[in-house]
Amino acid sequence: MKRLAPLLLVIPLTLACNFLARQLGLGVTPTPLPTLPPARATATPPSGLPPTPTPFALGLSQINTLPAECSESPLGLPGEKIIEVAYVPSGFCFNGEIDVFETGGHVYVVQSLAFDAAYFITDVTDPARPFILGAWQWNEFTYTADVKTFKQGERWFIVLSMEPIAGPGGLCGVAVVEVTGPANPALVGRYDGKNTGSAEEWCDVHTSEVSRDANSDGAYIYASAVDTADLRVLDIRDLTQVYEVGHYSHPSRGGDVFVHDTTIVGDRVYVAYWEAGLIILDREQLESGLDVEALNPLDSIAPAGLKIHHAYPTTDGNFVFVEDEVNYDGETSQLRMYDIRDLSAPKEALEIALDSPYSSPHNLLVSGDLLFVGWYTDGVRVFKYDVSNPEEPAVEPYAFKATRPEKTTGVFGSDIFDSIYGLRLRECEVSGQPTTCIYASDLTRGLIILALEP
Repeated sequence: MKRLAPLLLVIPLTLACNFLARQLGLGVTPTPLPTLPPARATATPPSGLPPTPTPFALGLSQINTLPAECSESPLGLPGEKIIEVAYVPSGFCFNGEIDVFETGGHVYVVQSLAFDAAYFITDVTDPARPFILGAWQWNEFTYTADVKTFKQGERWFIVLSMEPIAGPGGLCGVAVVEVTGPANPALVGRYDGKNTGSAEEWCDVHTSEVSRDANSDGAYIYASAVDTADLRVLDIRDLTQVYEVGHYSHPSRGGDVFVHDTTIVGDRVYVAYWEAGLIILDREQLESGLDVEALNPLDSIAPAGLKIHHAYPTTDGNFVFVEDEVNYDGETSQLRMYDIRDLSAPKEALEIALDSPYSSPHNLLVSGDLLFVGWYTDGVRVFKYDVSNPEEPAVEPYAFKATRPEKTTGVFGSDIFDSIYGLRLRECEVSGQPTTCIYASDLTRGLIILALEP
């Protein structure tokens, strides 16, 4: 979702009051982590950087009693090639991004909680019998739209992005929380431009992504810094000394030219730069602290009338899907495929649209030859793409699951921002049959667990 500060005037006052009335909590300092071996060459930590993050007013506490609002079941609606498995109402009326991790023999889904709190975790070890393990809140009012997971060795962590909606000086940046014991999380630290050795002060972070090394361990956090309108890269291989190693700033950054989200696949970084379109970068350059130039010409993947919100490449890396979430008119395609075989001259290959859509598409995910889309009020949409003949690529509908019977009013009083926000996939068993589970974050309802028909 686009940064929402301009929309704050329509947030119900009770939302802020309810949040601030909750019990305040304090963070727990974990045992220092061992230094990890470097995955690749990188810059030297800036001199004078403290060995641990600068202290800050940040804490997490568990919410003892979950709310019971916004819990109407989204199940029982039409679908094709997707079966319903379970529904878990969070009780909160604004659920954000989603991710999955496994520790201690259990599988968990974590979802951010936007304005209401930090995050909640659901045990989905048996996808047909999920249960909420717990929910946690910050001790200051902030906006947490995004959450990502990563591991280092046997330990698991989540990254939470924070925007200081309470005003300048509010809680912001990115926070790392250890969830190896998910019922007893430990706050590792909060990071921004001031305590990571950055040459610029940044702290307002809407989304984050994590790159991984050859052992699949988390190595770098990519943070979309709204206040500097660019991408910041933090070295997290040693969590006792997190520092900024690189960044990318568009020549026209500022205003409507800012980084909204980032996708890392292989050695490429796909940066959704809103009004500036999609910028493709070299991961090694970013993580080595080198000067970074875009691999594609500026404005070469910028469809007229669209603001690029998210992107995801095809499995072979020869094409990329780009998406806009705000320019909905019910007719114009907000999801396009681009041919990027020649990065010096990308070209639009095709448009993807629904018949009479209720809403805009949101976050994307590619697995094999399938494109999964969280399409807000239009539910979960799956497309099969064929690039075997790259001169004539094809995309056709493959599966869907409706989550609203009609056009609705979601968060901020909008008729666009409701239902499916983000998706994650994981191999699972349903009724004894192996299949692929689809974990979908429902913006105003909680967690929906679906599965592809075996």
